[in-house]
Amino acid sequence: MFDGDFKPEDIDLDGYVEDGKFGRKILRLEYPVAVKVEDSSGKREETIEHIEFRRPVGRDLDFLEKLDGDKSVMAGSRKFIARLVFGDERVTEKAFEQMDADDYFRSMAVCFGFFLKPSRKISDQ
Repeated sequence: MFDGDFKPEDIDLDGYVEDGKFGRKILRLEYPVAVKVEDSSGKREETIEHIEFRRPVGRDLDFLEKLDGDKSVMAGSRKFIARLVFGDERVTEKAFEQMDADDYFRSMAVCFGFFLKPSRKISDQ
């Protein structure tokens, strides 16, 4: 899986993903992530149990192209999936660094699963 042969369809998402509005996907984390937050009421720790991902747009494809020369597949994918988080500023690239590997691979499967699948149609030629 670390050799660039990652296939989102190989990751079992059954029971972990539900559809959100506008084509977004909501991932339930099996192992919630604790993050530190700070606002007007002070510093505290909060737990992230769900992450909502938006569908990629053109600028995200541009970003992927820039990452293509990056030697670290995992660091590059972390940057990409962190960009697709919708509506929760607590879920940053750093939160993905702390995430359990199973939940991390599910996150990757959700984000890369937004892309069109190659046609499996067999030509009559």
